[in-house]
Amino acid sequence: MDCGEGPNDEDAAGDADSTATAPDTAGDGPTDPVDAELADALERVAHGAVVSTPSIVLQRGLTLAFTALLTNTFSAGPYGLFALARRIARFLRRLALGVAAGLSRFVPSADGAAERDAIATVAAALLAAVSLSFAAALFLAAPRVAAVAGEGSRFALFLRIFAAGLPASVALFGVARLLRATEEVTALNLLQRVAFPVAQLAVGVVGAVALADLTGVAVAVPLAMGAVAVGGAAWLARRRGIRPRIRVPGGDGDAIRRRYVRYTAPLFLSGFATTTQRLGFYPLIAVFLSGTAGGVFAVGVLVGSLVRLPLMAINQFIPPVAAALNDDGHPAALSRLYHVTSRLVLVGVVGLSVPAIVYREAVMSLFGPAFVAYAPLLPGFVLAQVLACAAGSVGILLRMTDHQRALLVVNTVITLFLAVTAIPLTIEFGLAGVVASYLLMLGVNNGLEVAVLYRVEGLQPFTLAHGKPLLAAVPFLALALATRELLPRLPGALAGTAVGLAAYVAVLRVLGVSPVERRLLASLAERYRAAAVRLRDRVGDGSE
Repeated sequence: MDCGEGPNDEDAAGDADSTATAPDTAGDGPTDPVDAELADALERVAHGAVVSTPSIVLQRGLTLAFTALLTNTFSAGPYGLFALARRIARFLRRLALGVAAGLSRFVPSADGAAERDAIATVAAALLAAVSLSFAAALFLAAPRVAAVAGEGSRFALFLRIFAAGLPASVALFGVARLLRATEEVTALNLLQRVAFPVAQLAVGVVGAVALADLTGVAVAVPLAMGAVAVGGAAWLARRRGIRPRIRVPGGDGDAIRRRYVRYTAPLFLSGFATTTQRLGFYPLIAVFLSGTAGGVFAVGVLVGSLVRLPLMAINQFIPPVAAALNDDGHPAALSRLYHVTSRLVLVGVVGLSVPAIVYREAVMSLFGPAFVAYAPLLPGFVLAQVLACAAGSVGILLRMTDHQRALLVVNTVITLFLAVTAIPLTIEFGLAGVVASYLLMLGVNNGLEVAVLYRVEGLQPFTLAHGKPLLAAVPFLALALATRELLPRLPGALAGTAVGLAAYVAVLRVLGVSPVERRLLASLAERYRAAAVRLRDRVGDGSE
């Protein structure tokens, strides 16, 4: 599809010209078929984002509290070993979850409950086989890995604990993938964003405060993951009636399984490249640097992930929506969906990035005095996420338009590029070199994915309106810097963020909101107004 065709130009023009003089069509329903498809897709994605955002923020807050608890209770060295071992296990978890990539692609379009159950069954079987294999490999290799890293027996113990807990970790995120594929917004958020982070913080408090034992925390975290996974699977069985199924009445179970494996195999192989990009830095740190460096890098990635919140919210239900638009033959609506969602993501990401960069010392002080010295590295983590989020849901769109093999090629190239650049930079510059590699990797990776998506589907994320949040960030940055100079660390951070955000929002309002966004806001407002009325009526009926 040519990205310059009418619908895309119309969207870009609407964005560029959406000033106060644009007609207010927020209350009118779309009449063009493309507009109608776009409105429905946007509302589904935006509703998922709105419902998910509070739980994502809560999840990140609880994770931040868990990390701050451990870094302030234990010294940077032991925490760094704990973090390194857990990230290496997470590396394997992400690899294993590659075999569940077909859930969001095939479950939404499954022909009945039997086919859906067969798809879920083959995904669960593959997850179990791969996770158990990886767990056994890491458990057996732990002493050798610790010896190569030069970190001793305690690091080997952490590795073995997290290896034993790997199947439980994979099970939790596998259940979450199935909840996402079935668009169970509330259940997904309760499971992944509330139940597990609360359980993790609880075991962290017991281990750190009551027992003062980091090994106990390492044992308890996978147990909590397993318990939450069992609860989520039981809920799916009761609410959705999902059951293990091999045969499909009136269908070809073998064909369903072959189709799933054919689709998933390239994504699983691609996962070796993408996971190396995201988490390969931890083995690199283990070999060339210290446990303290591993802890600092883990904290930097955690803070950077807070900046990523808008993209995480939008991505909650982009996969099934994009897959449906692609399967139903609506390329123009898919293109405009990409434009609007990437623009909304950029607005949120820029607004979160400015205070994280300006008040980096205050942010790092949350994790203890030992981490403040590494505050100059924090902008690298934040800017890496800005570059990644600017591309929007590019990787998801490549998968949902059935270009998983192109994604495999891209990720293989980027991984080779990372290997060539990251090792020399780490040897030469230490932890700063690792952060520079991280920034470079995310920027190049997402730029190349955008180029490939444009080449194969004619889709790209950018319009003229993407410049609006960048312009609005200028007064935000100026006010934040001025406040930092005038007030002490914490009061300055709070006041500067509040004043800067107010200026940011005001400038965005002056620059204008597009008609598409106004219609979206109006439809969401009406949806939640109606939901509030229904809730009020039920409460009123129950009190009679």
